[in-house]
Amino acid sequence: MVVALAAALACLVITATSSATRTASPFGPGVFANGKFGENYNPSPKVVSKALISLGGLPDNAMSKNIVLAAMARSQKPVNEAKALACWKNDGCDTGTGGKITVGMADGFCANIWREVTKMELILQALSYPQVGKIIYTCANLDTQKAISDFRSLISQGADVMVGYSDAGDALLPAVREATKRGIPFSTYVGGVIGTPGKDYSSVITQDYCVLGQQFAKILNTQMKSGQVAFLGGTPGNTISPQWQKCEKNALAKSIQVVGTANTNWTREGALQATAGFIGKYPDLKAITADYADGFVGAMRAYDAANKPLNIFALTSNDENSLFCEAQKTKNKDFRLWHTVSYNSQIRMSLTADMMQLAGAKIPPLVTIKPQVLEAHYPNYGCSKSIPLQAAASAAIPLSLYVKMFKK
Repeated sequence: MVVALAAALACLVITATSSATRTASPFGPGVFANGKFGENYNPSPKVVSKALISLGGLPDNAMSKNIVLAAMARSQKPVNEAKALACWKNDGCDTGTGGKITVGMADGFCANIWREVTKMELILQALSYPQVGKIIYTCANLDTQKAISDFRSLISQGADVMVGYSDAGDALLPAVREATKRGIPFSTYVGGVIGTPGKDYSSVITQDYCVLGQQFAKILNTQMKSGQVAFLGGTPGNTISPQWQKCEKNALAKSIQVVGTANTNWTREGALQATAGFIGKYPDLKAITADYADGFVGAMRAYDAANKPLNIFALTSNDENSLFCEAQKTKNKDFRLWHTVSYNSQIRMSLTADMMQLAGAKIPPLVTIKPQVLEAHYPNYGCSKSIPLQAAASAAIPLSLYVKMFKK
């Protein structure tokens, strides 16, 4: 009797363990059941890894993790590519679904490839929601007054949810607070922190830029060990560049000297001019840390214009194909290159966070992704002939659509 009971209990334990193993999420504990807040939380792990480098990039906070998973699950939904392309070209559209929700996107700056790719990610995500009937897009092109006016125009046009990047910084806060007062969820992305997230507006989807700066410093400390490094940032007053720059500088070995920082407006032209100035003043410069991969192509061209070999350590955010293919052209094994992913998909997460808030979810003020850095190795540095030069390998945009976006 005792033996039989023990055997039965053992069988129950094995059965329960096997069942738990079968149902365990590859994304760890705390994953919501599909359908909660109207979302699916079971994307392909490959899709998540493509956007974040690996599953190790997922946030620790359970709600934050579920926002990321829900957003990436939606990225797998097929949408009307012709509609998406037309919406992208025309800065918004009627989606044709008859949905009652209007999505507004307020971009402070649209004059580089990253912003154009991010805009498409937002459109694709919005099209995955049948309840979204209209998409409105504005671009302030670094004009603070226009940014404020654009944001208020989205409110007046009846936006029900809003996403955007505040290149205008805290000057945009009064307009943002107006949206919040009206009950309109607004989320920003990629470190675009202004005011107080969770109070002034819904949330910020971001990677930990201080950790990113520390990772950059660790690479230079172990690989370069000593010498001079210059920092290339983005637009004046942006909230991203100062975060990683401060933390990288503080974590660098005493044998490594930061010779200066420069804004580039996140453009190739800006990076070329800034780099030309650095290498003219510091001919022994051994490293450059930047926060925009496609823009770094300009830095590389500054070396070419100065007839200097590109024998440097380069560390940059993003993974636009243009950088890797430009690196391949150098045929220089002494050019060392590290990068992150481009995080374009964070705008998808921002929209999904807003939509989940409308469905009753309590969204964290900060959804923090863990940054990870990869080395792109000589001789081809990961240059892909199968995607356009402008494409970011980590973006969740179908290849067929990428080709149409950047058709020559």
